[in-house]
Amino acid sequence: MGNLQAESNMRSVVYENIYKSSFGFTDQDYVDMVDNGTYTKFVDDGVGFGLAQWTFSTRKQALYDLCNGKIGDLYCQLDYLMKELENDFYDILVMLKTSTDLYACTIKVMTDFERSGDYSEPLKRFRYDLAKSIYNELSGSSIEDEDDPRGKAYRIESGDTLMGIAEKFGVTVEAICELNNIEDPNIIYAGQVIYIPENTIGN
Repeated sequence: MGNLQAESNMRSVVYENIYKSSFGFTDQDYVDMVDNGTYTKFVDDGVGFGLAQWTFSTRKQALYDLCNGKIGDLYCQLDYLMKELENDFYDILVMLKTSTDLYACTIKVMTDFERSGDYSEPLKRFRYDLAKSIYNELSGSSIEDEDDPRGKAYRIESGDTLMGIAEKFGVTVEAICELNNIEDPNIIYAGQVIYIPENTIGN
């Protein structure tokens, strides 16, 4: 669930943000156009869609075949997700059902199911933190970890600047750059996950 939260914010109608400016239509527009047949490139457009941001053509074709006419339906996507786990990713399903290692489960889904291609340590930590928060809320218990010595993981949002992020967390731009090996503080992108160091202002 932490991975789904990171991928789509648990919204079944979401298509990949980086395409929105070029496509020029909303999430619901995309869904409606796929459902009514006016957008015919759904399977092969390479655009992440839905709860798990399915991207590969074979997976999007199977999703389309199952949910034809209701491509953005939450319950249909959950059915498809379970079919994938049962038929194509059974080792992941077994791990999710039997393992007590939340971090290992999170990374297994990230690398073997989501296959995002970005397996950086900040992104792993970000997804694990989401998973841990959801687990703690739903289970009524609490998983506590030692603080990561590299700091808090933060996912950059559209419109963010390193100066703004630094001010928000009470750190310096230089400290963020040093911790994350960022050579040019003006080059960051939405979706990038970085570590925020301990408060460095006034220290």
